[in-house]
This record gives sequence, structure tokens and C-alpha cells, in this order.
Amino acid sequence: MSDTPPPLHLLIISGGRDLPDRARDAWPGLRTTVICRPEVVPRLRSREKIHRLIVLREDAPVDEWVAAARFVHGVDPVDRLTNFTEKDTEKTAAIGNALGLAWHSPETVRAVADKCEMRRVLTAAGVGGITAETVHDAEGVLKVAEKAGYPLICKPVRGVASKGVTRIDGPADIERALAWGATGAGDLDSPELLVEPFLSGAEYSVECVSEDGGHLVVGVTHKISEHDHFVEVGHVVPAPLAAEDEQRIAATVRDMLTALGVRQGVTHTEVIVSADAVHVVETHLRPAGDEIPELWARISGVDLIDVVARQAVGLKVLEDVRATLERTPDGPRAAAIWYACPDAVGEIVEVTGEEEARELEGVVDVEVLREPGKRLNGVTGSFARGAHVCAVGGTQEEALERAREGVRKLSFTVRSDGMAARHETLAPTG
Repeated sequence: MSDTPPPLHLLIISGGRDLPDRARDAWPGLRTTVICRPEVVPRLRSREKIHRLIVLREDAPVDEWVAAARFVHGVDPVDRLTNFTEKDTEKTAAIGNALGLAWHSPETVRAVADKCEMRRVLTAAGVGGITAETVHDAEGVLKVAEKAGYPLICKPVRGVASKGVTRIDGPADIERALAWGATGAGDLDSPELLVEPFLSGAEYSVECVSEDGGHLVVGVTHKISEHDHFVEVGHVVPAPLAAEDEQRIAATVRDMLTALGVRQGVTHTEVIVSADAVHVVETHLRPAGDEIPELWARISGVDLIDVVARQAVGLKVLEDVRATLERTPDGPRAAAIWYACPDAVGEIVEVTGEEEARELEGVVDVEVLREPGKRLNGVTGSFARGAHVCAVGGTQEEALERAREGVRKLSFTVRSDGMAARHETLAPTG
């Protein structure tokens, strides 16, 4: 009797870095078709292993994406559908509906992508009651302020990577916030801005695996952000939390995922925890960025990226993940990442100190994200950060200090106004 699994055809919308390769590893002989935008093609890995590639213009309507998927299904029936990214999720949901393939529903995708819709759904389900409104101008912000008071937070309705997020402490901040929000929304699917009360408390993210409507929290990550635009500059796992706080965070996230109709997949949810409540900031139908899955893999043994790949081909994962979490780890107990955020504007001439950082005790990864020739424009969003260092340790404090010490070894020389100068890389601690 052969151990080779039966033939399977996976339709992938957008790209997914190494995830298609991981899916092929999980299901030997897997056939893959990719439908994506032109900008994705250069980033597709292992293109020689893709059975067919269909490229549609960025402004192609949803119906055209569905028609392309119908064509593929007609010549080579599709068994599974996935989207490993945050782009074109509405199109993926429409394709799933049209072809009868399991994926997130259009209602779930809409509620996750549109922060105002998410607030409406969660309020109706009794999960949080934050006032949130879509605005287009200063008058709209003033109306929200009349109801909720100051401070407020302003951000793109469909924002990603902390782009366009700013705090409004009073009327004098409104025009600046609207301008910053519009900049952040410039390359997104919607230019609309959302305004809601500014929530005070500790910031965390929650990494969760869902299967058949059940939700298992893999862990809670402590998030450290800079003050002006809330760009994340560090993460620590596991978050230093009392057991009761971890339980109420997990319960809130499970209730949120159920309310939004999430039944399958790995999710990344951001929350703010105050003394009397756990506030959901936003959630994502994908694993975390910022190397957070890698941090959790190092201390728990759960590889969330592999979980995504295995679920994409229809494999059950929840019990394996649960069993792995219940084992006593024999490696490091904590891991952290810290970002170099040079406070400079100009062209990068040189980055030094990478090897010195790698040699530090506990440092497991150093990556320069903005290389010579690229520009720095200040901390405008997650994609503007200069480098990162990951480290492990016996405690959260030890892991974080090792990552910060690695960043302190890095130095960026930046040319601005014809002059080149070195710049400090350590961002505020939040």
C-alpha cells in the first residue's frame, strides 16, 4: 500500500513567500495554481513548481478574478483554496463562494478588513463597545469628539503596518492627523479614515489557531510601540502576565473570533488591556509579522507558518498544536525582537555592526531591512524600520535586553543635504 497521498490541486490567490513550498512539503505531489497581481510575480518563490500562473491587473474587478478561477477549475478541478496574504481577500472569498470551496466567508473578510464593520459586528455580539466612526474631514472628527471626548486615535479604515496612525489630543491636532492618515491610506484599498477613543493600557498580540470553529490560543505576545505613531519597535514572548490576565485575554479573543465567523486558520489579534477590560484593536486572518511566529517556534515548538501550510491542504492540526504546547520546553524560556529605527531622513550610505551583533550571547538573528542605497524617512510605519535583532534568554527581561544590546551594535550612516553622518539606531522603549 502506497503512502503517497491522493492528487490535490491548490488554488493560491496572491503569493505567500515560502508558504507554497511548505504546502508542497505537507502534501507531496501537490499541484498549485496562482492568481495574482503583476507586482507579486517577482516575489513568487519556486516559480518553476507552479503549474499555472494567471496575472490580473491591479484594477481588475472581482468578477474577473472569479472568471479566472472558474477557467482554472474547468480545465483542472480545484480541491482547495487559500490566500496567504492580506491582499485580495475579498476576491478570494468571492472565488470560494463561486466554486464551493472552503475559505473565510465574505462577511468575515469584510468585518476583518474594515475596522468600522468589525466594531459594529463585535458590539452587536457583546464583545466590546468602542465608539468608532468613519470620517472624511475635520468636521467628522469633531463630531466623534463631542460623543467620546479626547484623546482619540485616527487611522486608515483598512490600514496595515501601523501606517497613518496618530493620536488626537485636541482640535489643534486634527488637520495633522487627517494628513498623516491620508498618507498611510494612500496605497490601500480604501482611503477612508476611522476615528475612535484612544485606549490606555498595555499592548499585546494574540496568536491563535482555529479549526472547525474551535479556537486555541498559542500564546500572548507583549508589544512595545513608539509614542508618536504607534509603530511597533519590539516584541517579547511569552508576555509577562498573571495567569488571570492571560485567561481573560484568551477568552476575549476566542469570543471575538466566533463573533466574526472565523472557523479556520491562524490569526493575529492586537489588544489593549486595562484594569477592567480587554479591548480588541484589530485582527488579521494571517500569522503575525515581525518574526513573531519564529519567536514562538523557538520557545514552544509550534511553527505557526507550518500550521498555515498544513491547513491550506486540508490537514487537521489542532490536536498536534495542543499536544506540543502541553510539553515542557527544554530550550530557552523567552524570546524577543528589537528594531533599529534611525531617527534620520536621507539615503543610507553604510550599515555597520551586524557581525558584532551576531556574536552576542543569546542573539539568534540579525537582519538589515534598509540597505545602503535605500532611503530613511523617519519612523513612518513598520516597513520603514532599519533592522532587527532577535534573541533568546531564560527570562523575558534577559531576552529583551540581549536583543536591545544587539541593536546598539548597529550603526547607520545616512547622507542628508549632501552630508553623511552616523545615526543612533535604538528607538524609544514605549
